[in-house]
Amino acid sequence: MGGAAAGETRTVALTFPAEYGNQELAGRESSFEITVKEVKLKELPEVNEDFALDAGFDDLEELREDIRKRLLEVDEQQIQAEFRQAALDAAVAGATVAVTPELVTARAREMWERMLHSLSHRGISREAYLQLIGREEADILTEMEPEAEVALRREAVITAIVAAEGIEPSEEELLAALAPTAEREGVEAQKLLAELRKAGRLEEAREDLAARQAIDAIAAAAKPIPLEQAQAREKLWTPAKGQEASAAVAEADPAGAPARLWTPDR
Repeated sequence: MGGAAAGETRTVALTFPAEYGNQELAGRESSFEITVKEVKLKELPEVNEDFALDAGFDDLEELREDIRKRLLEVDEQQIQAEFRQAALDAAVAGATVAVTPELVTARAREMWERMLHSLSHRGISREAYLQLIGREEADILTEMEPEAEVALRREAVITAIVAAEGIEPSEEELLAALAPTAEREGVEAQKLLAELRKAGRLEEAREDLAARQAIDAIAAAAKPIPLEQAQAREKLWTPAKGQEASAAVAEADPAGAPARLWTPDR
């Protein structure tokens, strides 16, 4: 779009990245017709002591330290979220869950309709999206079924844990869970709770919180292991590789405890 002026229309060809979040678009070539409404130039201020003072800090070093802490918090939150998801999936892998093809098909349809609803808010209709990706709706639904089955199995395990542990969030816990949203919106958590109750969504919010607490319980029971040990476990054991795998596990546990060789049966 270099050199484009306001009011000018251009056709832009691009290839979606292979790791694009929407698998239907990942790696595909597409073209977009774009009309430039206006051209703006963003001028960034110089990062100096005056900038730090304007931002409410005593000096530039304090500003840099604040940014460093915020970035670290984001990384830690992402790691924690990934650990919770991995712990849940490990529990799902070890559970026996009966999922019928009819349930999987229905969930895939639900996921598809939810995605279309989200696209509609961006001005993209079902027909336009299908034309863009060059696919049939039936094929998309079939490809979504594995993900739908995983979602159903996760929900079944979470529901079982909620029942087994007798998880019933109290109103105080609901208020605590609503506090971050209330702070962002500048209202009292009690008001948000009252709005949920009035809209008939209080039980839905309670179920969502119970599910989060169930995942908390799973994550709390999970024991993280060093990366090297996890990589050693992922290798299939054979007699010829026994000593090599045992050495890898021993290296991952420098505390001096006797190394136990991981095999497919344990």
